[in-house]
Parts: sequence; C-alpha cells; structure tokens
Amino acid sequence: MNNQSMQLVEIVSKIAELAIRRACGLQYSLEELPPSLRKPAKEIIEQISAQLVLRDKDTLRCKICGKGPFTRKGLYLHIRRVHLDQVYQIARRELEDYLWRLRNT
Repeated sequence: MNNQSMQLVEIVSKIAELAIRRACGLQYSLEELPPSLRKPAKEIIEQISAQLVLRDKDTLRCKICGKGPFTRKGLYLHIRRVHLDQVYQIARRELEDYLWRLRNT
C-alpha cells in the first residue's frame, strides 16, 4: 500500500469514528483531521450520522439493524462492535464522492 492509500484509510477511519460519535450524541472534534478536509468532513459526518440512528422521543435505536433502545454510550458501543465495517464503507464512499467532485468540477 502506498502512502496516499494509507492516508486515505486513516482519514476514512477517523471520519467513520467521528460519524458514530456524532450520531450517538457524544462529543467529537475535527482537530485530528487535516485542516483542508475539516469542512467537507463535517458535511460527510452529518450525512453518515443521519443514516445510523433513529431517535424516537427519548429512545435511541440503531437505524442499520433496528435494535434498541440504547443509551448514547450503549448505541455507540453497539455500532462500533457490530456495524463498524458498514460505517467505514459509507465513509469511504462519501469521501471518494467528495474527492471525485473536487477533481471534476
């Protein structure tokens, strides 16, 4: 794997983690991402987090499999343990779409 591929994997992993934290209502920071990617990463994180959690009054459920109700921390752990690969694939697709649009506009 070349250096660019390693950087992409690392960035996608960070975005996936931040999206899970955002979806569960936990604190997160974009400071670990390169400054040039923070603004698009914020948009990508919002898009991904909307796909992960169902909020119904005071309950949180996993939008991927429907399990719940969970606490914020419980939902975070559930998504990390059960659906991390799916979240990673969503993050990778979203980031690749962003980079494609950037190059082709």
